[in-house]
Amino acid sequence: MQRHWKYKRRIAAMAVAAMCGASGWDSTVLASDHDESPLVKEDAAQDITDLYVFDSGNGTTTIIVCWAGFNDSRPQPDTEGVYDEDALYTIWVDNDGDNEGDIAIRWRFGRNANGDVGVRWEDVPGSIDQVAGPVETVFDVGEGARAWSGHADDPFFFDAQGYLETLDTGTVMMVNNRDFLAGLNVTAAAIEIDTSLLQEGDAPLQVWATAARK
Repeated sequence: MQRHWKYKRRIAAMAVAAMCGASGWDSTVLASDHDESPLVKEDAAQDITDLYVFDSGNGTTTIIVCWAGFNDSRPQPDTEGVYDEDALYTIWVDNDGDNEGDIAIRWRFGRNANGDVGVRWEDVPGSIDQVAGPVETVFDVGEGARAWSGHADDPFFFDAQGYLETLDTGTVMMVNNRDFLAGLNVTAAAIEIDTSLLQEGDAPLQVWATAARK
């Protein structure tokens, strides 16, 4: 049975990073999105907070997507990950510089008869078939890639008090040892993949992430 997924206006790219091959990092555009409109905040599974893309050595690139982070519509820290069976997540990669996705790596969640949560990865470069496994474990996703998804401490750092004090005083008051998000959680998916599987020629890679609901 074929499933059709609808992308709504609020489901947009949350961050973009550009990377060159042998020459290393060329340029970077960074973004974080830890607060949203009321409708998006009520749907934690669709609320992407951060996208991280970095060179992880030995010719590999790591991409991490986080969602269901802190906002004022749900309690935090939460006790378990947000795994919505009706959600579809996609990592898009533009590898020819036309600002269009040339690679789409997708994953979604499901539960077995015992209620155990699993994740299924689709369209991973170097993999012929869909690959599935339990959350909270690292498993191979075809040739040249491994993946993980689970509940994690929010990796984003933000000194909210210093930010507000900076606005009030006009003087930078932010410090590096006061993290408003410390101890709060996100649900995340990560994939480490051979960079050569993402590249096409010498154009910088552009990476973004979307969430959709059927």
